[in-house]
Amino acid sequence: MPVKSEPLLVIDIGGTTVKYGVWLNDQLGRKNRFDTPATWPELLAKLTALKASFDLPFTGVAISLPGGVDTMAGKISGTSAVDYLNDFPIKATLRTALGLPVTIQNDANCAALAESWRGNAKDVQDALYLIVGTGVGGAVTLNGQLLTGQDHFTGEFGYMVMTPANETFSELGSPVRMAERYQRLKEMPTRFTAEDVFDLANNGDTIAQQCVGDLLNWLSLGAYNLYVGFNPQRLLIGGGISARPGFVADLQQRIQRFMHQHQAALTADVQPCLFLNDANLIGAVRQFYLETGDERPAGMVRLRA
Repeated sequence: MPVKSEPLLVIDIGGTTVKYGVWLNDQLGRKNRFDTPATWPELLAKLTALKASFDLPFTGVAISLPGGVDTMAGKISGTSAVDYLNDFPIKATLRTALGLPVTIQNDANCAALAESWRGNAKDVQDALYLIVGTGVGGAVTLNGQLLTGQDHFTGEFGYMVMTPANETFSELGSPVRMAERYQRLKEMPTRFTAEDVFDLANNGDTIAQQCVGDLLNWLSLGAYNLYVGFNPQRLLIGGGISARPGFVADLQQRIQRFMHQHQAALTADVQPCLFLNDANLIGAVRQFYLETGDERPAGMVRLRA
């Protein structure tokens, strides 16, 4: 029985960390990470050494990365968490350096591809994705297809302006920014994580409760606006915060409350993303298969311990 081409070297380039793994025997393994280098030559050297470090007959390299990714031209435009990746033929450069077919796709789009392929959106055709972290990213699938827009900017929901003071969805809906606001309000030198603030709120800290409430309010308001604008079958919430018990359920209740208040006759179906921190890597694999359509006869290749 034929299977998709593998093994694949799979890479997720982020603003602070580069994650990687091997797609083999229809699953992701051999996962690890390293700090994102400060320059392109350093990153290229790391990726070349990474490929060489595996004793595997790779058939391709699938990459997730930030920015407005033009998958056909093989370039990134606009702003990005790793600005040195922009405005040069990165796909062709990587293909030459690594000696293998290479595909690239935006990181939030990769999360959407993973969830629509094998995750919590595989049973619906139209879905929205909110990826909540340092900022708010997103993606849209319609009729089972990923939407990108003429400038490859579809899903960049974090740029939405939410207040008269020009505060954006990323500024107001980010758990990272919420933790920073808590620290400022407490006037403490201690750095807090979003998880710290949620835990403090549960333990009765009134300032933490205010910060968490504000975060949930802005996220639910933005999600409501997107829901009534796109009318998806499902909204999926990604990012580490989505794994917190009760977080997505609370968000769904708040979104539904907005529906009732504004007489929008919709029922919000809100679910967490299934793959969490692996979503970008798995989605990069999906992009590789969509772009190359490559298959080969089935055969098992074993990973060395």
